[in-house]
Amino acid sequence: MKVFAILFTLLCALSIGLAQDKANFSGKWKLDKDRSFSNPPGLDQTITITHTGDQVKFEAFVKTARGEQTVNESHTLDGKETEFKPAAPNAAGKRRASWLPGGQGVMIQDQTTVDGKVTSEVARKWTLSAGGKTMTVDYFIDETRGGNQISYESKRVFNKVE
Repeated sequence: MKVFAILFTLLCALSIGLAQDKANFSGKWKLDKDRSFSNPPGLDQTITITHTGDQVKFEAFVKTARGEQTVNESHTLDGKETEFKPAAPNAAGKRRASWLPGGQGVMIQDQTTVDGKVTSEVARKWTLSAGGKTMTVDYFIDETRGGNQISYESKRVFNKVE
């Protein structure tokens, strides 16, 4: 019985230790243009993230040659599909956000439809560097433009400023 109690205690301690090892993306982040690639011309971006447990909220200020916008998103990292409203007219969206294996990053997958037809699928993989001073967001995009299917990827590397 003592052996069982000791093993149970060790297992609980290990579980708590692993849960604490999950990435935390909280902070203010600024785009490192020199380490990023395949992004819109003139892109500049800052992001403020609040990350508590399985809840991630972020506000991004994005500036491109086409103008400026603020993007606010909130995600629950439970892998369940939720609906969102894309910016395009007549568009609907489905989103799924979850932890990567081992809790070392986050995967956010969006599917956008216009008039019932899938027009884009975007996967965003968020990871942190050792020490948590650099966040990398890898984008994998499949979309339809003018009746043609186009696939590409881009990378945005952010440095923590706060």
